[in-house]
Amino acid sequence: MIKQVIIWKLQDKCFGPNLGAIKANIKTKLEGLNGNIPGLENIVVCTECLSSSNGDVTAEAIFESEEALKQYQKHELRLAATKDAIVPFVDTTTHVEYEL
Repeated sequence: MIKQVIIWKLQDKCFGPNLGAIKANIKTKLEGLNGNIPGLENIVVCTECLSSSNGDVTAEAIFESEEALKQYQKHELRLAATKDAIVPFVDTTTHVEYEL
């Protein structure tokens, strides 16, 4: 099994009255992928990071295998979810994958 941890730093323009909606949309879109992509065991999104954190939103995903992770990364449902919910709002992305 493979675990992927992603940390997103949001763009400065996000920190206003729409911040809660932006974070909620990221969580809804990504967690909505659970059960819909082969090889994706589970994905959990955290939108309430502590102020001492280097990021604003995190995602932790478990995959059956490294091949399943590769397939997920190019899956049309993931691409659609990230195109609308993440790409327009994220400044930087950091990630790590490792075998469990």
